[in-house]
Amino acid sequence: MSSEVASLIQEKVNEYSVLVAPVENAIRELQLHQGMQRARAEDEIHALSPALAAISETLGISVLDLLLSKDRETFLREAVMQAALPMEVIRERILATAGAGGGEQLKALGIPEASAS
Repeated sequence: MSSEVASLIQEKVNEYSVLVAPVENAIRELQLHQGMQRARAEDEIHALSPALAAISETLGISVLDLLLSKDRETFLREAVMQAALPMEVIRERILATAGAGGGEQLKALGIPEASAS
C-alpha cells in the first residue's frame, strides 16, 4: 500500500473518529440518565408497594425487571430457585415486610401469590 493511500485511509479514520465522538458522548449520557431513571422508578415503586419492595429485597431482583417481564410467574419461579432460601423463609420475609395488605398488592399487580408470598 502506498503511503498516499495509507495517508488517505488514516484521514478517513480520523474523520470518522471526530464525527462519532459526539454520538458516543450522547450514548454515555443517555445510559447514565437511564440508570438514574431506573433507580428512581425502583425507589418509587418500593415506596408505593411494600410487597414488591419485600420481594425485591428477599430475592435480590429488580422490581422493574419483574413488572416488565412477559411472564411474571416464570420470572418469580426462577428468582426463587436462585435465591437459595427455603420457600417458607421467603414467604415469611415478604409477609413480615409487606404487612397485611401484601398479598392483595401482589394480586392487583398480577403477581401470583403462591410464587411469592
